[in-house]
Amino acid sequence: MRLGSALAALEMRPHEFGVLSGLAETGPMSQGRLGERMRVHPSNLVALIDGLEADGLVVRRRDPCDRRRYMIDLTTAGRRRLERARQAAEQTEDELLAPLSEAERRHLHSYLTRVAAHACGGRSC
Repeated sequence: MRLGSALAALEMRPHEFGVLSGLAETGPMSQGRLGERMRVHPSNLVALIDGLEADGLVVRRRDPCDRRRYMIDLTTAGRRRLERARQAAEQTEDELLAPLSEAERRHLHSYLTRVAAHACGGRSC
């Protein structure tokens, strides 16, 4: 809820933050692969990408190796918006975890990473 509110102040939704973050980590990605990675149904992903493209945050281009496929990439505006969103997410995390010491935060992160890996079949999600 807190992250959603922080992102809303930037006119961004959590799924949009996820798409921009994923593209920043991996670089251009096919629309299909992005949907798999995000675990978003293809029809929902199309609408999500349409909105990000209309806002000038991503660009959709035909894949030169396979003209049937679209590649999605961040624009400069998308990178700037992502940086502001990451700062908002870090501030929200700091506020939420304020009662914990640094050591407790590291332990929590370790535990959550293990649980997530278990939920994803022993690999990073």
